[in-house]
Amino acid sequence: MKANLTTICSTETQEEIRIFLGSFLAPISITDSEKNQIILAVDEAVANAIIHGNEQDNSRSIQIDISISKKSFTVEISDIGLFDEITKQDKKDKELKAIIKEKQKGGLGLKLIYSIMDVVVFYTKDGKSYCRLVKMLK
Repeated sequence: MKANLTTICSTETQEEIRIFLGSFLAPISITDSEKNQIILAVDEAVANAIIHGNEQDNSRSIQIDISISKKSFTVEISDIGLFDEITKQDKKDKELKAIIKEKQKGGLGLKLIYSIMDVVVFYTKDGKSYCRLVKMLK
């Protein structure tokens, strides 16, 4: 099963995206907690794409493609704007307690995404930046 949504780069569209994901996840036989975690991780990735990657530029859009198989749930977000490879890796590797203790601005969203999703991949292709999130299903 597949679906996609294209929307403008505005935080006002995040509720629409959460509803879209919730509708897609509704018939899937995973717990409500797992569904909510996936929605939260995707919401964080979308927020990063809108706020940091595209600076909330309403003239830009992002596309969300979702698919599900017997083994996995996959979300691919494009065009997420520019991303900093060094910062991304730093947030992935840093312990949550260290981020909180150092009172770092930012980084909790990425840490949350990496802790919820089983696969997180950022890549660029044909001048577009992508974020692929995969959750393995039991």
